[in-house]
Amino acid sequence: MKPTLPRIDPAKRTIVPPEPELSHKAAQNIIRTFVLLLAMPLLFEAASSFTSPKTNLVAATVRSGMQWLLMHALNEGNKTVFLGHEGWLFDQHEIDRHAHARRQANEAQPGLIKLAAQLKAQETPLMVIVIPDRATMYPEQIRPGRYLDVVRMKDEAGRLAELKAAGIDVLDMTEALWEFRDRQPVYFAHDSHWTPEAMKAVALAVYKHVHEKLPRLSSTETPIINAKILEHSDTGDLARRLDPLFGAKLLGEKKADLISIQGIPQSGKSPIVLHGGELMRVYDDAQLSFGGGGQAPDAGFATQLATLLGRPLDVRDMPRPGESYEDKKLVIILLPMAELVP
Repeated sequence: MKPTLPRIDPAKRTIVPPEPELSHKAAQNIIRTFVLLLAMPLLFEAASSFTSPKTNLVAATVRSGMQWLLMHALNEGNKTVFLGHEGWLFDQHEIDRHAHARRQANEAQPGLIKLAAQLKAQETPLMVIVIPDRATMYPEQIRPGRYLDVVRMKDEAGRLAELKAAGIDVLDMTEALWEFRDRQPVYFAHDSHWTPEAMKAVALAVYKHVHEKLPRLSSTETPIINAKILEHSDTGDLARRLDPLFGAKLLGEKKADLISIQGIPQSGKSPIVLHGGELMRVYDDAQLSFGGGGQAPDAGFATQLATLLGRPLDVRDMPRPGESYEDKKLVIILLPMAELVP
C-alpha cells in the first residue's frame, strides 16, 4: 500500500500541513482535567453547606479566591450581593426592587392604615418616618452618571398620599437626606445600614417635628446623661455576605464614631411608643453590623431621639396586630421606604 501524499495547494504550489488532530488519549485527559476543575469548587460548596463557612476553612478559602477573581476579572458580585461602581455593594433584592423585578406584595401599608384608625379612636396621633434605601441615595454607584435629583419609584408618591389621607403624619426623609449626602455620607459603601451621622440627622428632624406639633411631649429639663465616644470598625454586612471569612481582606474595613449615651433607659410607661427594625437597632444591638462586638453601645436611633426629647421611650419592634397603646400620646414608626413600596 502506497503512503498518502500530502495535499498540494495549487495557488501557492506549496505543501499544506494537515490540520492538527487530538489523539483519543489526549482528548480524554483534557476532559478529565476540565471535569476535575469544575467539580472541586462544587465539592467545596457542598461541604460548606453542612458546616459553618468560618470552620470549613478550605471551602471558605476556595470561595474567597473565586470571589476575588469574579470581582477583579469580571466585576461581578454573587447571587445575593450586587457589585456596583467604585466598589459599592448592594443587596440584590434592592436592585430587583428598583428594576421592578420579583417584587414582594405590600403588607405594610394596609397595616399602617388599620393602626391609624385604631389610634384615632383613642385620639393618639400616628407618625411615620420614611427612610429611603441605599439605591435611592446613591444611584450613580449602580449606573454611573450625574443625578440632579432623587430617582424615585413611581409608586412612592401614591403610597405616601394614601397614608396622609388616612390621617397619618408622614415625615418623608428622602429629600432631606439627598441634600444631607452632599455634606456627609448617608450609607456605608459595604454595609446596608445608615451612617451614625445620617441617623442623628433624622433623629433631630423627628425631634423638631414632634416639638412643633406636640410640644408637651418634649421635656424642658436637661436630663443627666453619661456620653462617651466609641470608635468601631467593621467590614460591613454586605461584604461579609460576599465573602464570609475574608471580607475584611477583600474590601477593607470602615470606621464609625458612635456616641454612646446612658442615663435615659427605655420604659414601657413612656407616653411615646417608637417602633422600628434594623435601622432603629443597628447601633444598639451587638449582633448587628457596627454593633460593637459583644457589648451593646447604646448609640442607636432610640437613644438619640430620647436624649433630644429629654424623656424615655417605649421602644418596640415593628407593629403587630393586637398591640395595646393604652395611655399612649404618640406612636412613631421608623419605616424603610422599601417596606412601604416593596
